[in-house]
Amino acid sequence: MYLEKVELVNWRNLERVELSFPEKVLVLVGDNAQGKTNFLEALFLLARETSPRRAKDEEMIKWGESFSYLKAQVREEGSRFIREVVVKKEGKKEWRRDGKRETRKTPLPMVGYFPQDQELVGGPPQKRRDFLDEAISFLSPSYKKWLNEYEKLLYRRNLLLREGAQPELLEVYGERLISCGVKVVEARLRYLHQFVPYLQKFYQELSGENIPLRIIYRSLGYRWEEGVEKGLRKTREKVKEEEKEKGVTLFGPHRDEVIFLLQDREMRDFASQGEKKKMAISLRLAETSVVRSIYGKDVVVLVDDVFSELDKKRRALLWQKIKNENQVFLTTTEGEEIRELSGSYPFSFFRIERGKIEKGE
Repeated sequence: MYLEKVELVNWRNLERVELSFPEKVLVLVGDNAQGKTNFLEALFLLARETSPRRAKDEEMIKWGESFSYLKAQVREEGSRFIREVVVKKEGKKEWRRDGKRETRKTPLPMVGYFPQDQELVGGPPQKRRDFLDEAISFLSPSYKKWLNEYEKLLYRRNLLLREGAQPELLEVYGERLISCGVKVVEARLRYLHQFVPYLQKFYQELSGENIPLRIIYRSLGYRWEEGVEKGLRKTREKVKEEEKEKGVTLFGPHRDEVIFLLQDREMRDFASQGEKKKMAISLRLAETSVVRSIYGKDVVVLVDDVFSELDKKRRALLWQKIKNENQVFLTTTEGEEIRELSGSYPFSFFRIERGKIEKGE
């Protein structure tokens, strides 16, 4: 996939933007709070149908306006098409492909690194579950369906617990939750089987050292290696009384955890800020490789102001990793660091100030 042109109207602080991308690498330079992240967010939404910030629709519309409009000309597998979306303060988004309403949208292969990704390493378990679920949902519509169904069942069962429902009804919802939960856990495990070797490889390359890195999928209350369905049933029996007291479901994949171990120490608690940054970047590099291997398509990569977080050696390593991707959009506060890294490598250079983007030299 390759983005040839984009048009943004009333998108956060970007009143009107129209850009073409002749080169594979676009560098957007500007001070903080000028709109660099907003620009990448718009591209991400066009491709993946959601904001990387988990923003509400009204938050993505320029202040004082009633809508925002995004448009991209996309080249994919030898053909071109136009994708558009109108985001409104009230009502659902309206998607179109080549001018016709798009009801069954196909996500476009794009992966983005944003500063908040460090929370994937140092934040609560929910962050890592969300990372897994979003990555798998992008690749598998059936997984997204299972996950949505699981969340609906979980909401309903929690409500029944709080209302003191009859055991027979709780049993019915418990069985349905287990059936759906098995699919969720097994899909997560299959994804990690592909994902982890890439992650280990990229982390070691960015570190410049052969540091032992392990990833553990920890199921609460049972060992998934002994059977997911059996484990969920066993845990349900253990927590029955506690669930009644607390009024909440205490078994299932919504309580599982992904543990990152560096030299057998949990990174969330013991890793330095530098190690967490490298891990967050490695997570997105690994995700890119998995998308490419499964999708069989070129991937567009978004990198939001990450070079300033790294020392000179790591900047060079990261540049070597991303420059040969199909298409890359970089944002930075310092354009010279990219010029120095790129040498004679061609790229498009743009400057942004107060939401206005202009072609740079």
